Amino acid sequence: MAERYLYDYSSHRAVMYEVGDYLYALSGNKAEHWISGDYVFCINTQTISFWILGNDVYGHLGRGELTGQPLYYFGD
Repeated sequence: MAERYLYDYSSHRAVMYEVGDYLYALSGNKAEHWISGDYVFCINTQTISFWILGNDVYGHLGRGELTGQPLYYFGD
């Protein structure tokens, strides 16, 4: 299964990687988030963490509100 990396928009450094429907921290082997459609959920809290639009990933602030600018992006 191919990996895909998630990069920080500010530093352009990889911060997580995707395998299947899960996101892992670069330094770990335990999934921190899972992806379902356009939403990314936190494994621990079972709540929406991020929203994916194309290759851009926006933070979810709660009550349907998103960050104004993307926080991360997927690099292929």
